[in-house]
Amino acid sequence: MGPEWRSFDKEKRVRTAPLVIKTDLGVKPEHGVQWRRLARFHRETLHGRERRLVKIGGELRRIRECAGLPQSVVEEAEALVKRYFDLVAGFPPEVVAVAVLWTAAKASGAPRPLEDFLRCSKASERRVRKAAWRLKEAKTKQKAVY
Repeated sequence: MGPEWRSFDKEKRVRTAPLVIKTDLGVKPEHGVQWRRLARFHRETLHGRERRLVKIGGELRRIRECAGLPQSVVEEAEALVKRYFDLVAGFPPEVVAVAVLWTAAKASGAPRPLEDFLRCSKASERRVRKAAWRLKEAKTKQKAVY
C-alpha cells in the first residue's frame, strides 16, 4: 500500500518494499501458521459453485496430462463447463471432466476414443456417455435457436 518510492529526488531515490506479484501470494511454509490457517479458511469458504469448478478444473488438468491432450482442448472443455454448468450439476466432477474433454476433443477436430479418457479416470462409461449426451443435446438446441 502506498507509494513505491519514499523520495522522488533523483539523488536520494530509495526503494521501499518490492512490488508484490500475484504469483507471490501463494502460501508457503515460511509464511507461518497464521497464513496457512488463512489459506485453509479461504479454501473452505468457497461457495459451492466455485468449489465444484475448482474440483472439475483439477480433474481436467490431471486427465489432460494422462491422456496427452493439447492445452486448446482443455480450454474448450473449461468453456463448456462454464457454459453448461447447471446442465451437468448432478454428475460427479470426474464424470463431468471426462465428458467435456471428450466433447471438446471431438469439437477441436482431434477425436479420441472414450477409452483413452476412461483409462485416466475412475468415472463409469455409462455416466460419462449420459453427461456427454446432455451436452450434445444442449449444444444442438442452442444452434437451432440461432
